[in-house]
Amino acid sequence: MNRNYAGSAEALSDRLAFPGGHDLDAFPRTLVINAEHDNMRASGDMFAAELGAAGVDVRHHIQAGSRHAFLNRPSLDAFASAISLVAAWTLLDEHAR
Repeated sequence: MNRNYAGSAEALSDRLAFPGGHDLDAFPRTLVINAEHDNMRASGDMFAAELGAAGVDVRHHIQAGSRHAFLNRPSLDAFASAISLVAAWTLLDEHAR
């Protein structure tokens, strides 16, 4: 799966091939939504923690009861809940301007 994500076996050694472990000071405010029951959740949790440690305005949400790729399944309640969360978070940005 990592090779498919990175694009090639050679790209796996590129330090920028994956999120995390980078200078995040200039990152914009960020919403991180992780599925509660996702084998890859640890990387999302770590990314959110790194953003917070860098002083980035980050909101980290764990979508209760959800599994990996729930945003690819519009019929799930978790999909609707997460989309509502994204919409509300986006509106917060609009009101701040």
